[in-house]
Amino acid sequence: MQGSAPVVRALDNLNLRKSLDDLITLEALGTALKLAGILVLGLIVVRVAVAVTRRFSRKTLSPRTSELLVKFVRYTGFFLVAVNLANAAGLDLSALLGAAGIAGIAIGFAAQTSISNLISGIFLLTEKAYAVGDVLDVGGGTVGVVDSIDMLSVKLKTFDNRLVRIPNETLVKSNITNVTRYPIRRLNINITITYGDDIEKARRILLETADANPWILRSPNPIFIVEGFGESGINLFFGVWFTKDEFVDAKNSMYIEIKRRFDEEKVEFAFRTVTVYQKKG
Repeated sequence: MQGSAPVVRALDNLNLRKSLDDLITLEALGTALKLAGILVLGLIVVRVAVAVTRRFSRKTLSPRTSELLVKFVRYTGFFLVAVNLANAAGLDLSALLGAAGIAGIAIGFAAQTSISNLISGIFLLTEKAYAVGDVLDVGGGTVGVVDSIDMLSVKLKTFDNRLVRIPNETLVKSNITNVTRYPIRRLNINITITYGDDIEKARRILLETADANPWILRSPNPIFIVEGFGESGINLFFGVWFTKDEFVDAKNSMYIEIKRRFDEEKVEFAFRTVTVYQKKG
């Protein structure tokens, strides 16, 4: 009996170890299944969220803005799935998050301008003040076609084929003129005629010129205003409407035809004159 005691103890230890191994195996299998479930379910949710975002954003946002929003939703979803996987696996994220917080503060101080541009870009996207293909006048002589709308900046292609990058923060603080936002525009023509000319005659010529021009719209009607008496002559304002795609043809043809009709009917453009007196003696 005494010789059999070590054998019994060895068998008990073996059974205990086997039970522990079975328990560990079952626990590991359960954890693996849980992780697989979180991964599969998370990816499905992210895919659905991306599809819904893409569907609704395309109806209200420009293609570029829609794609940026879809990317944001996708990467945010992946991040949340990764965090849930780490929690399910029993990983302690407190140290990692603490280090990430310190690093985030340091990066935040170093990237204040980028963050400001990012936030400004979000505000601009929600306002929908312009889209790719619009012509913007941002002041300072910078006019161009919107080539791309990014989270940090907007890129304009000028009419002399140069690329201008404008930070979003600058756009938020500036007065932006969207030249092509609406389908029709008005061409403003300022004319000064001499005091010896007939205002009604000039008005008739301008209206006839607009009526005969194929690029000028009949509705809305042209606008004729006598603005006042200037130093050199009578200041007139004449406004005509055209579709935004016909800007060059409409403007060139109107100016050329007005000059030709004024010359034919002897209506003179006034210009500033200077009289010089010479002192005698």
